[in-house]
Amino acid sequence: MITNDALSNVLYALPPKIKGALFNLSPTVQQNVAEIRLRKNLPFSLTIQGETVFLKTDGQTCFSLCNGLVYITEDDINQCFHLLCDASVFAHENELREGFIIMKNGCRAGVCGRLSDNGTMQDITSINIRISREIKGCANELLSNYNGGGLLIAGPPGSGKTTILRDFIRQLSNGTKGKINRIAVIDSRSEISGGGKLDLGLATDVLQADNKAVGAEIALRTMFPDYIAFDEIGNVNELNAVSLCFSSGVKVITTAHVENTFDLKNREITRRLLLSGVIDQVVILPSLYGGKPQFITTKELYREAAV
Repeated sequence: MITNDALSNVLYALPPKIKGALFNLSPTVQQNVAEIRLRKNLPFSLTIQGETVFLKTDGQTCFSLCNGLVYITEDDINQCFHLLCDASVFAHENELREGFIIMKNGCRAGVCGRLSDNGTMQDITSINIRISREIKGCANELLSNYNGGGLLIAGPPGSGKTTILRDFIRQLSNGTKGKINRIAVIDSRSEISGGGKLDLGLATDVLQADNKAVGAEIALRTMFPDYIAFDEIGNVNELNAVSLCFSSGVKVITTAHVENTFDLKNREITRRLLLSGVIDQVVILPSLYGGKPQFITTKELYREAAV
């Protein structure tokens, strides 16, 4: 039995053998699954609290190779891929050029194989299904330390940036800070909104756009938001769109993959973002292995550098 709704939402894309193995997991393990990984001719594995865990046919888990593991065949990979595509690879062609498929519930499945010259993905060898979770209240500490300006949520991969971003948006939109805020979410991969199935608050508008820069400009012109929010800025065009929001009086909430303040100040995009004046405050989330979030203003960040 699957007791975790987030896990249940991705079962439609899994071959019967894999479903059966997941059904045998304990409720505690099910609740903590972050990724489901299928690799051709290799053991089936899960990512749980940042660790790779192999699965045995009886539902037991282990952290190294052992007897009785579930192995993934080429047929398993092909069946999973076609279930993800809902029997129409062509419909997901643009996504596959970027190495992923957006699932029915808004989760994202990463895909590896042979990328042809024309950009089509062939001979699939690996599939990684990421489980989107809604954890209401996980942004409470961030909200209590928030100074009201542009915000950058930073941290290493797997630190929960998108989950916290989602809850932060929900609480700002619902008026937890005392005012209901209009928020435009540019959701380029449906990960923030879960394809419209996750709660982003009473005053939030979601624009699903592959191009975040274009999406931000549209939202700015048509939705008149107090905030514009989206996941990581990846290029100069997106940085310019953020600057446009700032000059229009709209606050920006975004994320970045970084380990520490050194990374923040030395990665080209984040350095330029911080120097642009768009971001007033940064929260650096700890890794899965412990620690506390670090809250710092942009002024403090560069004052430290000057000392």
